[in-house]
Amino acid sequence: MTILPNLFFDPHALDAVQGEHHLPLVLVSLAIALAASYAGLDLIKLVSKAKHAGWRRLWLVAGAGIMGLGVWSMHFTGMHAYRLAFPVQHDPILTLLSIVPAVAGSLVAILLLSRETSTHRGLILAGTSLGLGIGTMHYTGMAAMRMPASLYHEFWLFLLSLFVAVGLGVATAYAYRLCHREWGMRRAKTCALISALFVSLAICSMHYVAMRAAWFVPHPGAALPPPTAESHWLIYLIGGCVVLVALLTVVAAQAQRRLHVSEQHEHMTRRRLVEVLSALHDGVALLDDQARIRLSNAALEKMLGWDMARAMDQSAWKLVFAANSEVFKETLLRELSEKGEWSGMIEALHSNGRRFPAWLSVSRVTYADSDERDYVALISDRSAEQEAQQRIRYLAYHDTLTELPNRRALQERLNGCERHPDSATALSLLVLFDIDRFKILNDSLGQDIGDELLRQLATRLRHWANDDLHVARLDGNEFALLARLNATHRSAAGREARGITERVLASLSADYLLHGHTYPCRFSVGMLVFNPHDGNTPAMLFKRAGLALLEAKRQRDAVPQLFRPELEQEREARLSLERELRHAIDNGELRLHLQPQVNADRHVIGAEALVRWQHPVRGFVSPGEFIPLAEESGLILPLGSWVLQEGCRLLGEWRHRSEFSDLKLSLNVSVRQFQQPDFVDQVLSAFYRHAVAPGRLTLELTESLLLKDPEGTIEKMSLLRRIGVSFALDDFGTGYSSMVYLKALPLDTLKIDIAFVRDLSRDTQSTPIAAAIVALAQSLELGVIAEGVETEMQRDLLAGLGCHQYQGYLFGRPVPVEEFQPTLVAQSEAPPAA
Repeated sequence: MTILPNLFFDPHALDAVQGEHHLPLVLVSLAIALAASYAGLDLIKLVSKAKHAGWRRLWLVAGAGIMGLGVWSMHFTGMHAYRLAFPVQHDPILTLLSIVPAVAGSLVAILLLSRETSTHRGLILAGTSLGLGIGTMHYTGMAAMRMPASLYHEFWLFLLSLFVAVGLGVATAYAYRLCHREWGMRRAKTCALISALFVSLAICSMHYVAMRAAWFVPHPGAALPPPTAESHWLIYLIGGCVVLVALLTVVAAQAQRRLHVSEQHEHMTRRRLVEVLSALHDGVALLDDQARIRLSNAALEKMLGWDMARAMDQSAWKLVFAANSEVFKETLLRELSEKGEWSGMIEALHSNGRRFPAWLSVSRVTYADSDERDYVALISDRSAEQEAQQRIRYLAYHDTLTELPNRRALQERLNGCERHPDSATALSLLVLFDIDRFKILNDSLGQDIGDELLRQLATRLRHWANDDLHVARLDGNEFALLARLNATHRSAAGREARGITERVLASLSADYLLHGHTYPCRFSVGMLVFNPHDGNTPAMLFKRAGLALLEAKRQRDAVPQLFRPELEQEREARLSLERELRHAIDNGELRLHLQPQVNADRHVIGAEALVRWQHPVRGFVSPGEFIPLAEESGLILPLGSWVLQEGCRLLGEWRHRSEFSDLKLSLNVSVRQFQQPDFVDQVLSAFYRHAVAPGRLTLELTESLLLKDPEGTIEKMSLLRRIGVSFALDDFGTGYSSMVYLKALPLDTLKIDIAFVRDLSRDTQSTPIAAAIVALAQSLELGVIAEGVETEMQRDLLAGLGCHQYQGYLFGRPVPVEEFQPTLVAQSEAPPAA
């Protein structure tokens, strides 16, 4: 071996020569390198996927062998492609031994690359071993050359050849790993091809760089043979064999892969199929065309209680699996024959006799390679689903707190009354119960106490339920009762309805024990007797019973009210009047009328503004009719706002006329209007808008305001009093005024109610009451005015009691503003009394 010593001589100084390469053989060598490298790298997948160590070692050796053989064959072909001016022979033993490092380097590289995970260290080691194997093989092969010349190597090119081999070997390892990471084993062939390009490039680059580093110095006196035509058949034969071996290796690898896939498919044996089926929660059975059981899972055995070992190969029709199998058997067989599938709900039967709902689905299985036909049956237990549906339906038709039927259930019951096979004259009863003062109970004792009352009441009400009497909780504290009556005439049915209602009420009204508290329950009750065959909708029936309930609440006498057609007519009339009142407020149909207020000398000192409604169709509508309606419907707020704005507008006009500038105007304020959080701001805004002197306005309040919010009332009155607004307490003596609050209120005037004034001359009790009111006003340093004064006798009596301000028909009726003003002008122009 003269490689190492000959590295340190300068070949140019020795008249060394180099050969030339034969291009066709160079291309052959490149093809050999590529084919062998691809074949070797393609086996890496089989190495990594082999489950047995023997197969893994076999594919590892095969891959390393074919790659090493390719490296050696490329070198051998490349050496024969090299042309020298003298004959060259190769030592056969050393030439054959040169294949060992190539195989060893390939073995290490394939072993490291076949691992599932790899590190940078492992990849560098794989590439280095491959490169060093290629280099060692090449220079071992060079040392096997026998020729009449000495071989020298140029040092730097020698190192460059090794660097190229190792560098491209590492590049090969990284290329394979990156391709594998990106595409995985699904594109293993592409990974092998890309890496094979790097390997063949490494082999060829190393070989031809190394041959460029080789220099030959012919021995002195060596005779050169005459030129002869060289034959390269051996090289082509070896190259062809190597390529053929590589192709056979690739074919073998492909066949092994297909075999591996086939083994995987075949591994899905009956046992594994049973394991898959056993993982299912639904029962599965495979039946032949005679309905004999060929395969089943554990879920089916558990669901039906079968002993599958004994049930195997028996007909499913002989094994009772459904209580109604005879009902659907004919349909099932017909559907399978025509469509190949059937599904439906069945009443499944367990071996212990338990029945449960189940969904059965049967489908025909047709095999591609056989005329045999099987059937797959899938049975699913729907007990939980049915229970859930029943629970959902129960919740949809029952109240969650009391567990009584709810409004929806009662509505469907009402719809069913029409279909009941009774005579056309049969009557029914619908009763609505509403617990009185239930909100007070909730607010005072707590909602849990209220809920307990509802539960206990529902328990008592449930005792009355039977086939002819149904109960329900509609919402909140409202309950209902629906009963069939025996009477066929309205009068008798009314008496029977009252009897049923009173008996139920007697049991419901008994005291309740609520967490240590005894609570006497009282009800407002509305009743409706109706004919189910009249075609009335549940909504209409509820509406009429509700009208009866509203009438009972208005009466407040705890007497059940029976629906009368007049109630519906009155309700319709009230709704119509409410709509028209809303229109009147929005469109300016209301007017203020003024009633004068006078002093003892009959001089007008002010006026009270009274709202009047002249309807374009109805004519004059009494305030006693539309004011309570406004209170009930909430229209009292926009109505009160209109009165405030209109009154302030009038005061603003009076301010600019000297004959009216000293007059005061009294406006009535409802409880709901005064309790508005921004009421003070509303008054201030009206003052600013109409330039009103606050001292000219008097707001009249009622005693009921004191019962609602005395502290808030005093605060708002004080704020307005500071800017000059006066306050009068209207209808004093008719309510329940507290003397404590009365003393604290920033009042200016007490008004004696018309009820006491009217009876001064007839009722012996009215005079002392009026006298007491006057005395109280004087003690509190308040003014006092009597309203409703109609006779001189009443005025004289009031004057004798100390009341010197009056309002009533004796001094003037309420008149429109246009008529009120000339009266004042005429009076202001009259001469003073003597």
